[in-house]
Amino acid sequence: MKYTLRIPKMRIPKTARILFGVALVVSVLSFLTICYANTPKTGTITADGNVRVRTAPISGGTVTMLSPGTQVRVISETAPLEDGYVWYQVEVSSGNAAAGYIRSDLVTLSPDAAGGADASNTPTEISGEDAVYLDILKQMGFPDSYCNSILLLHKKYPNWQFIPIQTGLNWSDVIREESVAGRNLVQSIVNDARKSTDPAAYNWKTNTWYGYDGVGWVCASPEYIAYCMDPRNFLNETYIFQFETLEYAPYQNAAGVSNLLKGTFMAGNYTDTDGQIRSYADTFAQIGSSLGVSPYHLAARCKQEQGTKGTSPLISGKYPGYEGYYNYFNVRAYTTAMGSATVNGLAYAKAQGWNSIYKSIAGGSAVVANNYVKKGQNTIYFEKFNVVYQQSLYSHQYMTNVQAAMSEGSSMGKAHTDKNQSFLFCIPVYQNMPESPVAFVDKGNPNNWLSSLTVNGYNLTPGFDGGTTEYSVVVGEEVSTITVEASAVASTSKVSGAGTHSLNYGNNTIAITCTSQSGDARVYTITVARQQPVSGGHLIDLGGGAGVSMPYAVGTYVTGFAPQSSVDSVKASMSLQNCTVKILKADGTENTENIGTGNQITFYGANGAVLGQYEAVVYGDINGDGKISNVDVVMAQRHILGISTQTGSYLEAANASRDGGVSNRDIVMLQRHMLGLLKIVQ
Repeated sequence: MKYTLRIPKMRIPKTARILFGVALVVSVLSFLTICYANTPKTGTITADGNVRVRTAPISGGTVTMLSPGTQVRVISETAPLEDGYVWYQVEVSSGNAAAGYIRSDLVTLSPDAAGGADASNTPTEISGEDAVYLDILKQMGFPDSYCNSILLLHKKYPNWQFIPIQTGLNWSDVIREESVAGRNLVQSIVNDARKSTDPAAYNWKTNTWYGYDGVGWVCASPEYIAYCMDPRNFLNETYIFQFETLEYAPYQNAAGVSNLLKGTFMAGNYTDTDGQIRSYADTFAQIGSSLGVSPYHLAARCKQEQGTKGTSPLISGKYPGYEGYYNYFNVRAYTTAMGSATVNGLAYAKAQGWNSIYKSIAGGSAVVANNYVKKGQNTIYFEKFNVVYQQSLYSHQYMTNVQAAMSEGSSMGKAHTDKNQSFLFCIPVYQNMPESPVAFVDKGNPNNWLSSLTVNGYNLTPGFDGGTTEYSVVVGEEVSTITVEASAVASTSKVSGAGTHSLNYGNNTIAITCTSQSGDARVYTITVARQQPVSGGHLIDLGGGAGVSMPYAVGTYVTGFAPQSSVDSVKASMSLQNCTVKILKADGTENTENIGTGNQITFYGANGAVLGQYEAVVYGDINGDGKISNVDVVMAQRHILGISTQTGSYLEAANASRDGGVSNRDIVMLQRHMLGLLKIVQ
């Protein structure tokens, strides 16, 4: 759109006009700069571990924690602050998470935000060599949803090679198997959306997750596992190295290892138990070369296991009872009934003779090489997610941390200062994958259960349990309002529908909704039966606090039903206390149509036991269909003639005149009822 600036004609000195023009240009450029700086951009968390989102730059409180690979929207950015960093104001891409601040060095902006290719990882123009390369990728077996991202990497790094590993496994089967409790864990401090709600992992009634490998690690949710396992989420320069082959290559040297270990306790030298001073970088380089395994991988694995500070008792050499023993790779360091993770790990180290730092690193490296790399689990991804070693699919996995592959892959990428080398990436492909990469949003706590639900002055039937959503209450006809109180298990959930409710006669449905922080709603329903103000109503005491009030005569049979009365209307007219009711046909199946002669009105307790059963009679309805028709006339005639005899409730129904027997008088009454000349009294 073209805009024209119109200035009234007036005599302005030339110098003033020039100064005005310069000021206008500067103002416009400043405005555009501000607009660009504060235009939302997309980015990805690329730190080695979880990143704290703060309420304010530098010293703000914690809003949430984001794991490596999480996508964020950068809303705005600051100028460099006193800590020397630019800080981004961010929110999760979906906009579902509260905004907060992250240091800019922990976020990698998407190409579109930096002025490069668009964010969809789709080249702006596919033709010529690009089209040929895409065709090659598809012929190799890469699905279309992989190809554009790989093409972008190929264009920047033409020496990189990509091989599809056809697992032959169905995607949904893989996620189901990897979601078995204990196979994939997350730290207990992460967003609750990443945690499993499987019964073996989580207690809905208390909103607590069970600890696996200590209280600090809990089971990962299937949704987050699917996100971490979908290779298409990591086909970028930051995370692609989780698919790098782990065999040794000549370009892997001590300098690269040193770069990977920068900023950790392994950045320099160590004094071993034999008094020798050795370099961690040289140690990994030598051991990797001798085993035929990437020293970068070994160093990254050790860094993943021990963190940046190296304070674990497994590598202190001072743990009581295991002085002088080390387990740098945390081999078999997991909690069992026989001992803690530390004790089990050091017991294994002692049994292996790892009485020096060098021996521990060499021995742990050999475990990784022989038990994983040389069994086909030759990428970080395959070590974490065993989808290739057929003898022990899913169970033969080196680490339980579901984020390990992406985290170690990021570290591996940083170790390669020269990325123009001929790297080989082995990327898994599954059958029946979703068309698009699996997305994941930290939606928060999923608990939508109530911890309590009460109706003031009355007992619920059945008694309250957070897992049960249907309840009933019976009140007298004089009760016009009730008060419902409810509270949620999780403090982050919201409850609606509680409070005071007005009641109509008959059944009233009250819905109480508990909505979790993640947005999932669970509806609890209370059916309140307010007794009808009827004359001649009958109260039946079923015992144990259970009873029913209904506007029907109760004697040998229950009578008073108008012909063609629906079962629902009959049940609605009853006021139930601590029981439920069903109306059964003569064959024992539940009747859902009209109540008829011979139907059994059956009352049940909370445990399903029958508390009482009463047989219905509709006078004139001899065949039990709830109607008075020619069929009933014929049945009465056959009874009088002795052709077929009626008994029980059917004989009672045939006596429409109530004179003690079935006669032609009853037949006349049936006929007159059908003609509308007479109404049989019920």
